Amino acid sequence: MKFSDRRGLWNKISGALPKIAKNRAIIYLALVVTFYLALSVLDAMWEFRGSHGPKATMHRLADALLFALPVWGLRRKRWLFPWIGLVTLYLLANAWYYRNYGTIMPLSSFLLVQNLPTVGESLLLSLRWSDLALILPPVLFMIGYAALPKAGPERENTQQGKGSGKRPVGSRRFLGFALALGLILLINGPRYLFARYCAADQDPIYRNLMEPIRAIREYGFTNFWIFQLSYMKDCSPEEIEFASRFVETAERKHPKTQLVDPHDKNLILILVESLCSWPVNLTVDGVEVTPYLNALTRDTTALYLPKVMPQVKDGRSSDAQLMLNTGLLPLASGATSGIYGSTNTYPSLPKALKNRGYTSISLTCDNKTFWNQDATCRSYGFDRLYERLDNGRLRPESDQHLFENALPILLDTKQPFYAQLVTFSGHDPVDTDFESSLRHSGIQNREVLNYLIITQFVDHHLGRFIERLRDSGLYDNSILVIVGDHDSTITRDRYENRPVRNPEDRFIPLFILNAPLSAPTDRVIAQSDLFPSLLDLMGVADYPFHGLGESLFRHQPDCAVDWTGTRVGNNTDDSVRQRRFEAWRVSDILLRSDLFAGKF
Repeated sequence: MKFSDRRGLWNKISGALPKIAKNRAIIYLALVVTFYLALSVLDAMWEFRGSHGPKATMHRLADALLFALPVWGLRRKRWLFPWIGLVTLYLLANAWYYRNYGTIMPLSSFLLVQNLPTVGESLLLSLRWSDLALILPPVLFMIGYAALPKAGPERENTQQGKGSGKRPVGSRRFLGFALALGLILLINGPRYLFARYCAADQDPIYRNLMEPIRAIREYGFTNFWIFQLSYMKDCSPEEIEFASRFVETAERKHPKTQLVDPHDKNLILILVESLCSWPVNLTVDGVEVTPYLNALTRDTTALYLPKVMPQVKDGRSSDAQLMLNTGLLPLASGATSGIYGSTNTYPSLPKALKNRGYTSISLTCDNKTFWNQDATCRSYGFDRLYERLDNGRLRPESDQHLFENALPILLDTKQPFYAQLVTFSGHDPVDTDFESSLRHSGIQNREVLNYLIITQFVDHHLGRFIERLRDSGLYDNSILVIVGDHDSTITRDRYENRPVRNPEDRFIPLFILNAPLSAPTDRVIAQSDLFPSLLDLMGVADYPFHGLGESLFRHQPDCAVDWTGTRVGNNTDDSVRQRRFEAWRVSDILLRSDLFAGKF
């Protein structure tokens, strides 16, 4: 090609660039492609096989069309670019949330801005080089769009185009916006219009309720938002009637007889962050990971139940406190503490014990705003919340300071009392300078090694705390309950380097010291079973609400069901399994309707 020809071609391209910059349809389509590529990268991050067919592709396109819609109204780059950055950050936030919690980030969690200062470590651990692939398409679009020469001013008056056969600019933009919106509705609308003619598992709301990651892949973010917003509305009379009947039937069947003689022993409940069952009694190259807890498993005066199925959901540690203190299961979507922490009335363990003259306190290293703890503690009936027991420094060493600072508080608290200690150290498997013989083991996975070293550190300081309780005289007059709040991101399959995680890999341990009751210890129990069990332990079995679980001291069904419907245990009775699964729906209705208002 001659130089003059090349120059002519370049002049033509240069001349066309201002027209491209002015053409909203071209810019819109380019941004749709940009967001589609970013969504495809995010889709590849979900560790879920299947659902890569045409349905998933169409809904991803609908999301991209929706994310790009503001192009029709945001004409200036300084307005459009922040929007692109916000969408990109939203997609990244969901990738990071998934890596920590294995699910999509609920809309309500974006309202918990007070949690941001305390999730820094988790965020750093969530970063991957692959995140750059998600950021690249939006960055390239913005660079390319910024390089386009300025288009001339567009006159929006209705006289423009008269006599030329062209539509006015404003009319063309409205038409483009309407066509894009119509295409989005065409993709997403039919499943709602014809829902009654479709199988239940083809309903986006049903899929989001049961399998959110699969739902995101199959139906995209638009349907996820519809699902989330639908769960923010009030319950129907039919739902309330169903939940009321369920609770009334359960309470009629639950014996109100006391299993223990009246006592005024203190209850000290230690909720250990991310403590799993698998490190207990684990020896690596001759080194015990949890020597103190190991000794408790051999103590004939202690109860040790290693098969507790965690049932936390979007609220994580706050969901554990919900189940332990109220007997309710978490919301179907969203953190209960953030949505209903301050607005609902709850039956609770502190309220049951208050009738017996107990003082209830909660102690934590977190700020009182984290997981809305200040509000939830009040709603649950705690008399006082002690926050920032590591001076607000959330770090692997925090549990040492929590236990050191908790002891004088307990000694100064009027007895009998119920004290809930919420630990922190196991939150993230970060590098530490803790001395440990495990460093010389053959564990190759750095995060697994870090988790075991931190677990060993927590075990040591937990043991020191209990021995100080003995020395102070509090131990003999107290029932101690030690339980994991939920499973860690480092489950047994990570340690054994297996490609598949089994439900049993997630079990958390339960220890009860000075227990006045005995129970079988080899059966599977659900996390929601702990509330009625604590009522029995403390001699308040006559409380009018016993939660949605079963006391391990009365009848253990040897069956647990998590929010996905995954069942564990040896009980093959379908009616038991179904009832345990129905309890999730019942609890969701109870929370959304505030059905206990005015009763407790």
